[in-house]
Amino acid sequence: MVNLTSVFVGHNQFEGQIPESIGNCKKLKELQVDGLYSVGGRIPTTLGQLSNLEFLKLDTCDFTGVLPKQLGNLKQLTFLDVSANSLKGELPTELGKLVNMKTLGLANNDFTGTVPTEFGNFVNLEKMYLQNTDLEGIMPPQVCALRKGNDTKIEALQVPCDVTCNMDTCCTMCS
Repeated sequence: MVNLTSVFVGHNQFEGQIPESIGNCKKLKELQVDGLYSVGGRIPTTLGQLSNLEFLKLDTCDFTGVLPKQLGNLKQLTFLDVSANSLKGELPTELGKLVNMKTLGLANNDFTGTVPTEFGNFVNLEKMYLQNTDLEGIMPPQVCALRKGNDTKIEALQVPCDVTCNMDTCCTMCS
């Protein structure tokens, strides 16, 4: 399994947890585990060892606990979706190191605190979904700056309505 490059597991009868040994799959570029309420537990911190990972989709499962800060080590990551789980706690500032990020889905979880200013480092961002979380405060100007200028690519920047955000110049929707 050390030569594995893609894993797509979704909408089937699998159950259990993602094993910590997933961190041994050093060539893995894509990991998709979605639509499986029978898969959950904590997201393994060893995912942060997968330096070639570009696509990580862990949505609509039963993952709990916090989002591992080790995911900030995934420098090649362009897509991260952990929406519709039972994740909680503050968003790790380490995610701001993911400068290749194009799509970030964190919606429908129990995240608290504020949107990290480090999310302003997502210079390639196209979509960010933060709605239906317990985030609050003010959207950092560093994030709003990503929507300014003629070459903006951001199509969607959705936030909970408890986050103060200008709907004309920054966010695209609150819910």
